[in-house]
This record gives sequence, structure tokens and C-alpha cells, in this order.
Amino acid sequence: AGFGVTALGLALLPVAPTYGWLFPVMGLLAVGSALTNPCLSALVSLHAPPQRLGAALGGFQAAGSLGRILGPALGGWLFTRLGPGVPYGTAAGMLVVGALVAASLVTQARMAGARAGQRS
Repeated sequence: AGFGVTALGLALLPVAPTYGWLFPVMGLLAVGSALTNPCLSALVSLHAPPQRLGAALGGFQAAGSLGRILGPALGGWLFTRLGPGVPYGTAAGMLVVGALVAASLVTQARMAGARAGQRS
């Protein structure tokens, strides 16, 4: 849900007709981010082996930091080379791919939980 809300906000951002429309659209971005980040941390913790949990969460945080460094640089490059709407569409597309990966991980975690419940 968080990926979807964030992708919707990113898709609407370049087509907002007035500055007044930017506030609710940016609200979608904030809500989407608030829904996404804790869930991603939970997925990492569910899929990491207990002895590697700290390293997995540290790697997750490092990847997020790298994205916050490279994302604006890539967005600026796309903006200047291909047009002002392209960075937002690209980010929305990347979120859709991330949502598909996250959905498959959630499905795997549920199936593993169901198998564990059957064994006990």
C-alpha cells in the first residue's frame, strides 16, 4: 500500500495544475513513505537469519542512504536531459517494481509461517 500511495503521489506531482494541488500530492508522498519504511524494515528482519540480522538491517539502511545520495543526482540528470516529468515517472516505475518484489517477499513469509504453523 505504501509503495502504491507513493507511486501515485510521484505520478501526480508533475501534472499538478496549481501550487495548491502540490500540498495534497506531497501529502500522498509523506503518507506513502510513512507506510513503506517500517514495513520494509520488518521484511528485512523477517528474511534475515537471526545471526545476521544486524548486518542485514545495516545493509538495508546503507542502501537507503545510497539511494538518497544517487536518487537526486539521477533525477537531476533525467530532468535536464529528458524533461521535467521524467524523473517522477521513473521513480514511480521503480516503486512499482519494488512493490512487486515486496509482495513476493510477503507471500514467501506468509507461506513459511503457514508451514511452521502446520508443523507445530
